[in-house]
Formats: sequence, C-alpha cells, structure tokens
Amino acid sequence: SYGIETPDGAVAYRATFLINKAGMVVHQVVNDLPFGRDVDELLRMVDAMNFHEEHGEVCPAGWKEGEAGMKDSPSGVADYLSKFATKL
Repeated sequence: SYGIETPDGAVAYRATFLINKAGMVVHQVVNDLPFGRDVDELLRMVDAMNFHEEHGEVCPAGWKEGEAGMKDSPSGVADYLSKFATKL
C-alpha cells in the first residue's frame, strides 16, 4: 500500500517504486492518470542504484551507465564539474 489508488479506490495511478536490497524505497514516481511512465528513465534509475551500491558514488542528472559518478561531497561535486561541466 503505497497510496497510489484514486480516492474512490477504483483504479491505481501510474506508479513506479525502486526498492534497494535493504528494502528501502530509493526512487518513486507517481503520475496522474493522463500521464504515462518513461521506461528508459526507470532503467536509468536502476542502473544508477546499482552503480551507487557497487561504487559508493552518486549519479548526477543525465547520468548513463558507463559514465563517471561523483563523490557526494562539495569537493566531489567541484571535481566532477571541473571535468564534465561542458557536458551538462
């Protein structure tokens, strides 16, 4: 029960929940009925979660599998931006 049913309980909203190995919801998207989900974005999030679990780094906006991650610190962000700012 993630609260995705319409108020009358007749249908469920379009929702996606990404749950890590510890059972914690790490990503969720709930769309109103007129809006579909983006499967490519969901797969990117799965890749990002796996990358983070394996490398301990975070994935910036637009990150794709095979690209560099960054340390989750001010110096990590600065280092990442110094290398990849033109890509963003």
